[in-house]
Amino acid sequence: MENKSQNFNHYNDFLYKELLNLPFDLNTIIKKFLELNQESRVAIVGGYPRDLIIQKIHEEKKLHPYDLDFVIEGSALSLARFIKRNIKKVELCLIKEFELYNTVEMNINNIKVDIASAREETYSSPGTNPKVKKSTIENDLKRRDFSINSIAFDFSKNELIDLYGGINHIKKKELHLLHGNSICDDPSRLLRCAKYSSRLGFDISHDSLNQAQKIIAYWPWKTLKDKHIEKLPPGISIRLRMELFEIINNDNLGSVLSILNDWKVTKLLDESIKVDKKFLRGLSWIKRLKGNLILYLIKDSKSIEIICKRFFINTKERKILFDFLNLKKNLNTSTKEFLDFPPSSWTKFIEEQNFDIETIKLIISEGGIFWKSFFRWLYVYRFIKSQKDGETLKKEGWEPGKEIGKEIKRLRYLEIDKLNRN
Repeated sequence: MENKSQNFNHYNDFLYKELLNLPFDLNTIIKKFLELNQESRVAIVGGYPRDLIIQKIHEEKKLHPYDLDFVIEGSALSLARFIKRNIKKVELCLIKEFELYNTVEMNINNIKVDIASAREETYSSPGTNPKVKKSTIENDLKRRDFSINSIAFDFSKNELIDLYGGINHIKKKELHLLHGNSICDDPSRLLRCAKYSSRLGFDISHDSLNQAQKIIAYWPWKTLKDKHIEKLPPGISIRLRMELFEIINNDNLGSVLSILNDWKVTKLLDESIKVDKKFLRGLSWIKRLKGNLILYLIKDSKSIEIICKRFFINTKERKILFDFLNLKKNLNTSTKEFLDFPPSSWTKFIEEQNFDIETIKLIISEGGIFWKSFFRWLYVYRFIKSQKDGETLKKEGWEPGKEIGKEIKRLRYLEIDKLNRN
């Protein structure tokens, strides 16, 4: 017991010293806030203390958390405003309040700082948005996703809080869900689990994997809302999409998808996804083309309407997706016709149908025998112009009107066909 206590004190002292170096002198500002508001408690939680302890235990290079998360027993907005009044030597300090969950998002010199009022959450049915009520920091930690993300440091008492063995799990490089309904309450946690597994090199625990596989076997589950059964509450769609964007912007999506595949839970995204060499090669292409990765993920779905709802696909994205599917079908059913197309015919075919650039990127990432023609149009053919413009043709005796437009197109197509390397 003494050894365990000594270890805890060791990490407590370590975090205390490291947090003195918080960006923008936030440590000092928070301590000043607490002196003036002695009824409040403030703790830092999540990625920042987690990554500091990972560095300490595994002697890894310094990690750079994407944001700072604070939880307060009191008003999140009052702390945010106090920080803004007292912060110095910053060019940008913005505050955005979200009243529903009593949270505030700050942008300080493009570093994200989240402040949340301590709360408890209850889910009326699987996947719905939770009902919340004010609570303590300790109870707030219960609603976190993994034990390693529930580690906190209380500035009010200069104390480390580790209620769920997060430090021990960091030592083992394991990801542990906090409770048995974690995935059921919020299925996007499974995406986060794969994200942290890829980012940190941690493995999911046996019990957590077992929970994930059992829950996802029944996905998408039905839920009761206003006496009507629905298969997918809107809140799930928003959270899944947001989590995917977080992964796309900050992590290796291919690695995350491969982990989900190894865990046999890709059904969370879509059961049609097959994470094989062809899929990963196409994913590499769509990333290289800076295309829409979410549309790439769902392009092979057998239930397009359902998958569009699942990922909150908007009207423009739906058109891109359906244009891609129709174009793919057209290419497959009329292959012989397209085999003889010169570059000018490809240019005419693509431009007259007014395809969105994202549709073309999806076709290129799909591969097949015609991908090079679409690639060349995307990066070469569409930028080529006629050697003569309208004014030049008028000087040569052409009458203004549609015929000039046709001639400019003809001359442009001639220039494009000069590049024919087939």
